[in-house]
Amino acid sequence: MNNLLRVLGRIVVVALLVAAVTVAYSAWRGNMSWYFRVNGQVAVDGHETTGYLHANTDKTLLLLTRTDEARPETYLVSLAQPTTVIDCGEWHPVRFLPFPVRENPPCTASTVDPGKVHDPPVSVNITTGRNFVEFSTKSGKKVRAQW
Repeated sequence: MNNLLRVLGRIVVVALLVAAVTVAYSAWRGNMSWYFRVNGQVAVDGHETTGYLHANTDKTLLLLTRTDEARPETYLVSLAQPTTVIDCGEWHPVRFLPFPVRENPPCTASTVDPGKVHDPPVSVNITTGRNFVEFSTKSGKKVRAQW
């Protein structure tokens, strides 16, 4: 029984090492980018929520998750010019954990089911500054992220 546990333990350790090396190699080659939690505030209609932010390592993409309603709503904000905002539908990142993404952003206009979008952004009204982004949604709410 002890031999079986040792063998299983070694298999698990080897599998974890292979996974870590694969992720590190992919990140080094540029095929993968990491999104990390950003300290900041999310406000909806001027009221601070328990929303949260993630940014990629280049700080060109921001994932803004608002939690003012029953289910979280995440928006992918491109901070490069021109600034754009895309609703991520039902997908949202885990609040506290960093996560890797292979090549493409975690949600794009082509991968999101329009039927599952709850409150899409109105892309005409995007205001950006050095440490904030603000936009309106279809329901008329004003969403602001500040970091």
